[in-house]
Amino acid sequence: MKKYLYVILGTTAVLATAIAVAACATKKNTAKAAAQPQFRETIAKETIAPDDGQNPVMNFIGNYYGGRACVSVEAKGSDEAEITVVWGDSYNTKAVWTMSGTFNEATTSVFYDNAIKKMITLNEKGEVIFEEYLYTSGRGEFVFSYDGVTWNDLEEHMADTMVFRFGDSVEDVCTTIFPGDVVETIPSEPTATPTPKPTNKPTATPTPKPTEKPSETEAKPTETAAAPTEPAATQPSVEVTEPAPKTAADINGEYKSGRVTVEVDSEDPENVQIWVIWTASHNSKAVWSMCGKYDPATETISYENGTKKVFTYTEEGEPETETVEYTNDKGVFVFSYNGVTWEEYNENIAEGMVFIKEV
Repeated sequence: MKKYLYVILGTTAVLATAIAVAACATKKNTAKAAAQPQFRETIAKETIAPDDGQNPVMNFIGNYYGGRACVSVEAKGSDEAEITVVWGDSYNTKAVWTMSGTFNEATTSVFYDNAIKKMITLNEKGEVIFEEYLYTSGRGEFVFSYDGVTWNDLEEHMADTMVFRFGDSVEDVCTTIFPGDVVETIPSEPTATPTPKPTNKPTATPTPKPTEKPSETEAKPTETAAAPTEPAATQPSVEVTEPAPKTAADINGEYKSGRVTVEVDSEDPENVQIWVIWTASHNSKAVWSMCGKYDPATETISYENGTKKVFTYTEEGEPETETVEYTNDKGVFVFSYNGVTWEEYNENIAEGMVFIKEV
């Protein structure tokens, strides 16, 4: 009888211990889950379960970075998002978009049709001294995912192929611009007039100078680039990746991303001419020019002779000013079968961007 009593008492003690351990583990797991940030292990709708009345945008508020641009997301009301995009064009100019829209929980996206774009000019102290409105009622969509957010800009396609990642940036381009600091404002919406491309090829020290009046289609450089030789067509699949070009003729042509164009003239593989035309507004643009030798083994062009100039134009599209910002810039272009990336060492202006070849 005593033997059975010991067995019953021993079994009861084991069960009590197991229950206590399970309760402790459950308490720890609950505390650990509570300590985790609400944001974004996944964005599946069923996993986003805000409290009743909480704006679902609260799962995605914060700053997202890509290259020289920042997307700042804030919640508004019960289901709206207020979004600001700040794009650093140079050390003293920024493009700023502001927009808002209703958050779609099914697609985790925000569509808008009220974007306002303006260009901001700063002085040496970082204070706003000039503000110019470029357009209103811009349309587009932001789509949130585990990787970050993408921006489908239907007006200018500024961020095609870009993904903005959540987190901190070395240079916080999301710094708030205070309207009260503005000294001069131009509220009228200008007529969009494309600006011309430079007419002269760079030499040993490239110095392009646009002289032609802008038109609806940007003028080409006066010297005709060698006709590109298209690489042999290959059908890519999941298992097979189309090979990168191996000859200088393969990389010849134009590459685009948003309002940026990279022109490559590879007629002479020992001295490939490259221009980067970055349109900042209807009457200003930055132009980098450089040249270097194409390395078919790595599909790259390194350079140490880059020159950056900033051009401004009158409302009639005539050249107004030309400013050399720096020379002897260094960097490298890396080509793939359908695009090119640009590592520019002075400003890192194109970080995170992929320029797609025009066909």
